[in-house]
Amino acid sequence: MLEREFELPSLKLAAREWGEPQGLPVLALHGWLDNAGTFDRLAPLLTGCRVIALDSAGHGLSGNRSPDSGYNIWQDVGDVADVADELGWTQFNLLGHSRGGAIAALFAGTFPERARRLVLIEGGVPMLGQAENAAEALARALTESRQLRAKSGRVFADRRTAIAERAEGFSKVSIDAADILARRSLRTVPGGYQWHADQRLKATSEMRLTEKHVRSFLRRIQAPALMFLAAESPIAHRPPFVDLLKAFPKLKVEHLPGGHHLHLEGAEGRIAAATLEFFR
Repeated sequence: MLEREFELPSLKLAAREWGEPQGLPVLALHGWLDNAGTFDRLAPLLTGCRVIALDSAGHGLSGNRSPDSGYNIWQDVGDVADVADELGWTQFNLLGHSRGGAIAALFAGTFPERARRLVLIEGGVPMLGQAENAAEALARALTESRQLRAKSGRVFADRRTAIAERAEGFSKVSIDAADILARRSLRTVPGGYQWHADQRLKATSEMRLTEKHVRSFLRRIQAPALMFLAAESPIAHRPPFVDLLKAFPKLKVEHLPGGHHLHLEGAEGRIAAATLEFFR
C-alpha cells in the first residue's frame, strides 16, 4: 500500500494505492465524512487491480475547498476527471461507496466514454432536490456554510471516546471500522482529539439535482454496473432510490447481509469475489 497525493488546480487530494502499476485501473470513492480508509479491507482483496482510493476534498488528509466555494457533488466529478488525467487513465473502473457511488455514477454519465465498469456499494444515486424549493435551499445552504466556516469540530478528551462517538454517529459503524476511519481523520489537537473534516461539509447542499436531472445522467451511462445493497441498508427501500435504479441501462444488484458499511464490516470477501468476476 502506498500513500499518494494529487495536485489539482485549487487543492491537493490525498490517496491510498494498492496493487501493481500494470493492474486493472480502479478509482475508489468514499462516502460522506469518511475517507480512503473505508477501502482498507476491500482493496487488498482485488487482486490484479491497481486501486487508488481518494480522500475527497475536505476529507481525510486532503485539502479543503476555498472559503468562497461549496461542496456540491458535481465538483467531485471534476476532481475525478483531474485525478484520472494526472494518472494518464483514458478509461478506468470506478468503485464507490454511498456518496462516492453517486459521484461515480454521475461521472459515468458525464463522461461515458471514460468509465469501463461501475461497482457501487450502498450508493449510486445522489440526494434529490426539488426545483420549487431551490431558492429556499440555497438561502439555507449559504447561511449554514457561513456559520460553519469558522468552526473546527468538537474536541474529545481521549481517542477511545472519539472513536466511540463516530461508531454511534450519523451512519453507525463498528468500533473496528471507526478505528480504521480514525487513522486518516482523527487528529491530535490541544486538549485531545478532533475529527478532521471541513465543517462546511455538514451544510445543506447549495443546489441538488432534481429527479429529472439525475435520470438524464443515468441514461447516458454506457458502463455495466454492479451494485451491492445491505440487508440493513438505510437507502435501499426508499422509493426515489428504487425508482431511479431502473434508469441504469446495465445494472445488476446483489443483496448482502450487513449495514451501510458492509464492505468494511465483514462482507468485503464476498464483494471482492463478485467484483473480480464482474471485471473479468
